[in-house]
Amino acid sequence: MKFHIGRRTRLSAVLVLMAALFTAWEWQWPIRLYIYNAVPAAAQHSEHAVPAPPDNAQEDSAADKFVSEEFMNYRCYQVGSLVNDPDNWGHGKSTNAARRVQPKSRGRGLYMLAQPNVVVPSPRGAEMRITLVNQTGQLLSFAATDSCLPIAQEAQDTDGNWKPIDHLPVAFCGNSIHRVFLAQNSYWAITAPRYKGSTPTQLRFTLMLEDGSQLHSNVFAGSINQDQFTSKPVPAANK
Repeated sequence: MKFHIGRRTRLSAVLVLMAALFTAWEWQWPIRLYIYNAVPAAAQHSEHAVPAPPDNAQEDSAADKFVSEEFMNYRCYQVGSLVNDPDNWGHGKSTNAARRVQPKSRGRGLYMLAQPNVVVPSPRGAEMRITLVNQTGQLLSFAATDSCLPIAQEAQDTDGNWKPIDHLPVAFCGNSIHRVFLAQNSYWAITAPRYKGSTPTQLRFTLMLEDGSQLHSNVFAGSINQDQFTSKPVPAANK
């Protein structure tokens, strides 16, 4: 039995498809209208920043939740976006939602605060905390890979140069690359490993911003193993 698809049937199919596309666009327009005013996070937002704790998280000066790594670590610093990027729906998402900055906070601008003595639970056990805080008065956007911010923990080598001991997130497909949004007077609380090794040094976190500049956290004391500056060697059978 043969079926003949007439001109009217094809026209109806086209009309149904157009109606579906219009419905999808209509559903997204409130999101697009909201993020239309979003500004890519840039160096200007942190130029005169005044870092301050965004909440009253308790510090423990005796915190000893350290981990030892032999080589550079693969770490994803995930955040949950205020709204999904309407230009890309295929990326991995995170439930680590932003929180409101407490009114008593004296912070100003865009800043990242490392809090090595704030011990927080995570799927990998107890870790330290970093907070990315937006007190600029603007809605800011950040580049992300499957909701992972381009953050790397860095350490000073024996010559005093800052070098990464984390790999930045890697995209395995185009859908992984998107934007995340952080409202004014909001912050992300992100767990991070606190390393311990044979070499005492200074550490910090660095975030790559969309304009190519870098946002650095405050510096804190710690220790690492020297091989953390290098990637784990690939076995000969896998080369």
